[in-house]
Amino acid sequence: METWTLLARNDWGDVAEHLRPLGWTRGVNVQVEMHVATAPAQLPGLAKEAVAARPELIVTNGTPAILAVLAETKTIPVLFFEVADPVGNGIVGNLSRPGGNATGFTTFEPSLGGKWLQLLKEIDPQVRRAAILFNPETARNHASPFIREFEAVAASLSVVPVLAFTQDASGIEPVIADLAAAPGGALLVLPDVFTFAQRRLIVDLAEQHRVPAIYGSRYMAATGGLLAYGPTAEGLHQGVASYMDRILRGASPGELPVQAPTRYELVVNLGTAKALGLAIPPSLLAAADEVIE
Repeated sequence: METWTLLARNDWGDVAEHLRPLGWTRGVNVQVEMHVATAPAQLPGLAKEAVAARPELIVTNGTPAILAVLAETKTIPVLFFEVADPVGNGIVGNLSRPGGNATGFTTFEPSLGGKWLQLLKEIDPQVRRAAILFNPETARNHASPFIREFEAVAASLSVVPVLAFTQDASGIEPVIADLAAAPGGALLVLPDVFTFAQRRLIVDLAEQHRVPAIYGSRYMAATGGLLAYGPTAEGLHQGVASYMDRILRGASPGELPVQAPTRYELVVNLGTAKALGLAIPPSLLAAADEVIE
């Protein structure tokens, strides 16, 4: 069996750990060609190369990767994970019965766009203007489901919503500096491969400009981000391994339901809060799954 993986970061070790009990060992009965893209521009070429190799399965990480592969093949089975809004992006027909040659794991619920703003407002009641930061090239469909929720909750909280598009690292600081130019600015960082790759820069600039920010994964809070709220990775890699096993044994991706997250976690970075002069409400600390000192 030959499998190709196109990843935004190297998750293979965690997946392989769950494949072994299912009877699959790399180099023994499954050949894995792994490619980690360092820039979105690399994906079309990698997708062409993957499809030309005619593997039994292609595994992708992130929305741009799955879209690049589906532009090249409608027949080779494709398994995706860490993808938001697979229906809106035209990846599958519907979640319960995808119908085509792709299935997988959607990572972020659109309602998070509003939840993030609510959490920021809770930690800093002075928030009056909030920007949601994303790269339209890597957060396809212009992240519209998240934006709808973000704008609806912003209206209910009397917060001015700002859509902050940036296609490269140089566009990040102007967004954060603009938020810092007047009191009450806050930042929501949409999870995608671009913001993950730029996490150190985003976190550093938010602290430098004293702008409270929230992120979608624990990685960002561990890097120094103020708050993170999003699905846990618990069970994700095991699920990916299980679907790989089923597809390699003959299951059709179109008949395997797209799986949604089942558990979320709130992470608070207390050190960053102190640096920003913010006092974490006791209720928020009590709700946190993890507090980073």
